[in-house]
Amino acid sequence: MTGWRQAGLILCASAIPGAFSAAFHPRRPGWVQDALKPGEIRLADVEGWRGTVRWVDARSNGDYDLGHAPGALHLDLLSWPAAFPLFLDQWQPGEKVVVYCGASSCHLAEEVAEKLRANGIDSVYVLQGGWEVWKARHPSQ
Repeated sequence: MTGWRQAGLILCASAIPGAFSAAFHPRRPGWVQDALKPGEIRLADVEGWRGTVRWVDARSNGDYDLGHAPGALHLDLLSWPAAFPLFLDQWQPGEKVVVYCGASSCHLAEEVAEKLRANGIDSVYVLQGGWEVWKARHPSQ
């Protein structure tokens, strides 16, 4: 048997168990992970942070009243003039701010986050997937 043939057999013999492990192992990494947009963050990353996180709900007032992340402040573009000073009363410099809206297709969180940054608030992130992701991870809240 030639060296090339032996190398090919060894490669095939190791590729088969490797493929099964990659497909069925309980702790395998995901095959595809949505890329983050600039300024966006995953819920798992936020939950791994130490310290205080200021949650901001950019959805409508009615949606906010139906449910929101614990401690989340309601701050949308319609109520900005009245709600932004209330946000400033509770926000601490250096505190990380995570803004969310209804779903990944919603762009209200991005607009509110941009407006916060324009008003001098640092460390502002948009939650990837929005409220849908939060609710899926925390169905009882």
